[in-house]
Amino acid sequence: MFKDDRKRDSFYEEEVKKESRYRLLSDLERYEIFNTEEAEKYDTQQALDFIIDENGSLQFIVAAVAGSKFGFFGNREYVEIPWNYITKIGTNVIVVSADKNKIKRARA
Repeated sequence: MFKDDRKRDSFYEEEVKKESRYRLLSDLERYEIFNTEEAEKYDTQQALDFIIDENGSLQFIVAAVAGSKFGFFGNREYVEIPWNYITKIGTNVIVVSADKNKIKRARA
């Protein structure tokens, strides 16, 4: 390996590290959401909503429940997930670790 190759490789590694720290909300809308505590997957076919406070910090993610039994009659079931229960954001997955008492459910 030549000296220039090492510089190039380290440059690309740094770019990948920088890129992995930042996500766009429009990218997060397409991620799958799994709750490890309840073994539940949330529906990402519907648009995700994000609740942001006046300081610009994410507070909640609002997502539809996949396979909701009320979806057949025109009602959808939604969950409001507090941001502090998000444990990991992967390349295409958001992992949540919260039991049913910490997540609000609503029908619309």
